[in-house]
Amino acid sequence: MIELDKVLHQPIRTRIVAYLAANNSCDFNTVKKLFNLSDGHMTTHMRELLESGYVGVEKQVTEGKPKTVYHITDVGRKAFSTYVAMLREVLLLP
Repeated sequence: MIELDKVLHQPIRTRIVAYLAANNSCDFNTVKKLFNLSDGHMTTHMRELLESGYVGVEKQVTEGKPKTVYHITDVGRKAFSTYVAMLREVLLLP
């Protein structure tokens, strides 16, 4: 039996990591708006991704304002690739 990654096998986190995989990085507010998340919901999901090592974070100051930017890590990219391959296997896709 295939066991899917518990961190990634959550729709919002799957979408966040897929977005980061395609775009390499994104700031907190943009991700929050893209997926229509509250601050709390966003923080909870990003904490899971950070603790797993799938995502890294950088604090920046832009035009005098703090900005939190997330990026996918090599570990995250590999985990996401494996997750997608496992989904294909489960769904019997080429």
